[in-house]
Amino acid sequence: MSHRTQRCFLWLAICAILVACGPAGAPSDMQATETAVSSRATLSAKSLPTLTPSPTLSPEPTLAPTLTAPVLPTSTFTPPATPTGTPLPQPSPTAVWTVTRTRTPAASPTGTAPPSATPTPTFTPTSTQTPLPVQEQIAFASDRDGNLEIYVMNADGTGVTRLTNNPADDGRPAWSPDSTRIAFESDRQGNFDIYVMDVDGSGLTRLTDSPANDVFPTWSPDGTRIAFASGRDGNWEIYVMKANGRGVTRLTNNPAEDFSPAWSPDGGRIAFDSNRDGNYEIYVMNADGSGVTNLTSNAEWDISPAWSPDGGHIAFTSDRDGNWEVYVMNAGGGDPARLTDDPAEDDHPTWSPDGAHIAFASTRDDPDPEQCEPDCNHEIYTMRANGRRVTRLTSYSGHDCDPDWSPQ
Repeated sequence: MSHRTQRCFLWLAICAILVACGPAGAPSDMQATETAVSSRATLSAKSLPTLTPSPTLSPEPTLAPTLTAPVLPTSTFTPPATPTGTPLPQPSPTAVWTVTRTRTPAASPTGTAPPSATPTPTFTPTSTQTPLPVQEQIAFASDRDGNLEIYVMNADGTGVTRLTNNPADDGRPAWSPDSTRIAFESDRQGNFDIYVMDVDGSGLTRLTDSPANDVFPTWSPDGTRIAFASGRDGNWEIYVMKANGRGVTRLTNNPAEDFSPAWSPDGGRIAFDSNRDGNYEIYVMNADGSGVTNLTSNAEWDISPAWSPDGGHIAFTSDRDGNWEVYVMNAGGGDPARLTDDPAEDDHPTWSPDGAHIAFASTRDDPDPEQCEPDCNHEIYTMRANGRRVTRLTSYSGHDCDPDWSPQ
C-alpha cells in the first residue's frame, strides 16, 4: 500500500503550511506536526499505523437505533469475526484538515508470510426504518472551494452549507452534545489550534494558543470539556480542557504517540489510538487518564475510534485485511467485525444519533482508488450499522472528509 491519507486531511494542512484533504521513534513536534497535517482526509498506508487482525465477533446485545432518515435505514447489529496482520508506523496529527498517518511497510518476520485476508463478518440487524429528521446533520471538511473548510449538510446529503471561510485549512469538525456548536482544528494562526463556532458559523472563538499543534477535538457528553491531541510537550499526547479553553490538563504521558481521542457516551472513558506497543492500536482510559487498557492487538494499524451512542460498541478504521476498512467491536475490545469491503480506502467512521447508521469517508469513487495518492477523490458515505446499504452523500472531485454526525 503506497502513501495513503489516513486522517482525512490532517497532514494535508500542516504539510501544506510549513499538502491537500501513520515505524519507529516519535519525531519532534514540528516533524510530527508536518506529518500529521499532510493528509487529513486520507489514510497513509505507508506512514501511519498498521492494523492488527481481530478475533471473532460475537453478536452483541442490540445496537438497534431508530433512524429518522429518508435515505438511511435503521438497524442493530450482531458482529462475527475478523483477521490478523503486523506492521509498525509513525503518526501525525490532524487539524481542521485531516490527520494523515502514512505507513512505512513493516518488515515481516523471516519466514512469515503476509497475513491473509479474513472473511467479512456478517451483521444481523434488527431495525426499523424511519425518515431522518431534518435537524440531523453531518459536518465535514472539504476543499471544494479551494482550501479545506468546514461544511454541514442534511443527513441525506442535501443542503450543503459552508460554515468557515478562511485562507487557512479548517478541518476535523466535532459537534457539541446539544448540536449548537462545532469545535474544529485550524492553522489560521500559523499552527493548528482548536476553535469553536456556533452551528451557523458565527461566534468563532479560539480555544488553544500553543506554539505546538493541537488537533482532534472531542466533546464530553455534558458539553463542559473538550479532549484533544497535542504535541506541546515534545510528543503527541491526549489533553483535556474546559469548553472555554481554560484549565488544560495532560491525560497521557508516554514516549509514543497518542491520537484521536473519542469520549464515551457515559462520560467516564476516552478511547484513543496509540503506537505505544509498536504499531497503532485502540486503547481506552478513564476520563482522568487512569486505567489505560489496550482493546486491539493486531500486526496492522487500528485507528480512529468512534463510540456507538449506547456505548456498547466502538467503530474504528483498520488495514488488517490489506487496505483501510471500517470495523466494529464491542466496547471491551471483543468480537471485531469488518463492516466495509472495498479495494478503496474507507476511513473515519461516525455514528447516527440512534446508532442505526454509520457515516464514513471513502475513495471508492475515485477513477483509480488504489493508485491515486496523494490526490484521491474522497466522498462522504453512509451505511447501516451492519455494513449494508452503502449510500454516497457527496459528489465532488476533490476531498470531502472527516464526517461527524450531529448528536441531535
